[in-house]
Amino acid sequence: MKKKKYRLSVTEEIGGYIVVEAKNEKKAEEIAEELLDEHGCQDLFYNHNLTKYHGDQTHGSRGVFSCEKIK
Repeated sequence: MKKKKYRLSVTEEIGGYIVVEAKNEKKAEEIAEELLDEHGCQDLFYNHNLTKYHGDQTHGSRGVFSCEKIK
């Protein structure tokens, strides 16, 4: 039997806290944005090479929201 192809809508939300050193709040936010762009939350919370940021995941959810057969 030939396998069919399906397109699925999936999402994952993960959030928590990191700790950075900065001269002010604006710079701290810039550092956090750069870290997110470069590593994403998954790495910030679980990559042992990034432990200096004390990543602490506080919540998360994931799911499959739709499935449609495609040709």
